[in-house]
Amino acid sequence: MTNARLYKLLQQAKQSDEEALELIFSQFEKKIEAELRQTPFEYRDDLRQELYVKILEAVEKYNMEEVPNFEQFIGGKKGKG
Repeated sequence: MTNARLYKLLQQAKQSDEEALELIFSQFEKKIEAELRQTPFEYRDDLRQELYVKILEAVEKYNMEEVPNFEQFIGGKKGKG
């Protein structure tokens, strides 16, 4: 998934689009599964729930207004690198 697609899903999820939120969750599923494999079996369900809650909180807290547009992003990179 591209960053642009994830950004679009984030916009939709912030407007209570449950399908977009499910797609965001699915984007992190491989990472979640990797973390769960490192966790004792009896704690995996609880950890999975906690990770989904953290993703949901991140979506809710993400400030779409602070994301720079392309020109602002490029302007901030001038003279660096």
